[in-house]
Amino acid sequence: MIFLDEDNPNYSRSDGELMQRAFDMAAEELGIAQPGCSEQATLARFVRAAYIIGNRDVQSIAKFSIEAVLLRRRAQNKP
Repeated sequence: MIFLDEDNPNYSRSDGELMQRAFDMAAEELGIAQPGCSEQATLARFVRAAYIIGNRDVQSIAKFSIEAVLLRRRAQNKP
């Protein structure tokens, strides 16, 4: 679990659960839910960014993060 670390002083448990639900939803949609997938760290950064700017809706965070990862994929595939 990326956001449910008991030793993380930055977020409350409820905040961690919210971000974890958004992460899980987005990872499943992107096909990167399996442990060890290299894009998971990127997805986690986008989930955290959506949270930091004030988004507290799980589906909205997931949608933002999915779009950001897809945009990043397209940018990396351009010559």
